[in-house]
Amino acid sequence: MIEKKMRYKSAFDIIGPIMVGPSSSHTAGAVRIGKMARELFRCLPEKLVVTFYGSFAETYKGHGTAVAIVAGVLSFDTNDERIPDAIEIAEKLGVTIEFLISKKQTEHANTVNLELKTQKDVLNLTAVSIGGGSIQLTELNHQPTFTESASGHGLVVSTNEPKLAEAQINTALERPIFVRIQDLHNESVIFIETVSEITQNLLEKIKNMSSITTVFSTTG
Repeated sequence: MIEKKMRYKSAFDIIGPIMVGPSSSHTAGAVRIGKMARELFRCLPEKLVVTFYGSFAETYKGHGTAVAIVAGVLSFDTNDERIPDAIEIAEKLGVTIEFLISKKQTEHANTVNLELKTQKDVLNLTAVSIGGGSIQLTELNHQPTFTESASGHGLVVSTNEPKLAEAQINTALERPIFVRIQDLHNESVIFIETVSEITQNLLEKIKNMSSITTVFSTTG
């Protein structure tokens, strides 16, 4: 199996985020992948299908990756004490959950595919957990999204005014790389990598831009 080299930007990336353990890549990163999917889907799915690849497929039970993914889909944060009970909570809310294992080789060991469904809509998302709680969105509805940058700071942005969004984000970030993705929920989704550090203040600034519907940082 070919693995991408993990990219750490500081000691805090190695230590990882504040979280419920045991692993920043297998737990915190998984929570953030699930939460990104939930934010893009905009509602709690009626059915969630999770397919694990590589290392995730081998260790998802012992490292809590399964409950972490579900916790993210429930919009829990990485330090939420309800994470261990996420599957039970989701099922009580009416979510049907299916976990699958694939032997297909992927570029990164910690790869997972999520399919969120309601009677009216479907979202399919593939992402990887690269360490320290940071993640990368690699496919959205079967369309590739990943670009390689020097820093790995990433944003996933939903907008109904993509040209204006690019212009506004250009003023806020240092040398952003834009990758346009297909329409989703009558909006455009843009994946961005930048050399700018994505601070909480910067996130709030982008969230408040007139053209932005949602924004999610892939950097842990």
